Amino acid sequence: MDKHEKIGGAIEVLQEQLQSLVRDVAERKRMINSLRASIGEPPLYSDVVVEQLGDAVGRADEFYGQPLSTCVRAYLERRKQACTAAEILAGLQRGGFDFDAAGWKEKDRLRILAVTLAKNTKTFHKLPNGTFGLISWYDAKTIASARRGADDSEDADAKEEPDEPAKGSQGSA
Repeated sequence: MDKHEKIGGAIEVLQEQLQSLVRDVAERKRMINSLRASIGEPPLYSDVVVEQLGDAVGRADEFYGQPLSTCVRAYLERRKQACTAAEILAGLQRGGFDFDAAGWKEKDRLRILAVTLAKNTKTFHKLPNGTFGLISWYDAKTIASARRGADDSEDADAKEEPDEPAKGSQGSA
């Protein structure tokens, strides 16, 4: 076993121990809030959700050679919450997703990822706050309503007349 593997193993053990401590802290906060509630006092802690350490990537090669949609779905399922495109991009990079093989230039990756996720409406849903979640997490009526709202705003944008011609277009002379 080389030095890299030994250190990597030690890091994994420490992360597991730290996650256990985080769970213990959350449990104690819940107990304190519960005791306060029993005497009519408001909770002291609003952050009693057990946070996930890191960004939910299990292995450094977890996403290598996998389709983008599969990787993003796995990442979101592990995080158990909607995430920004930047968080997803960082998680995919740490999980070994090969953006170079996909032909994505480094400076364009965030934009391309956000557009790709927004277009894949069968799997992902873009929330009003700009984060992306899995469509399966949300009520069908909420999704339908959000889509109707997006369609209405796109129609309104299309009806607006531009004040100036678009760059590069030639006016009639």
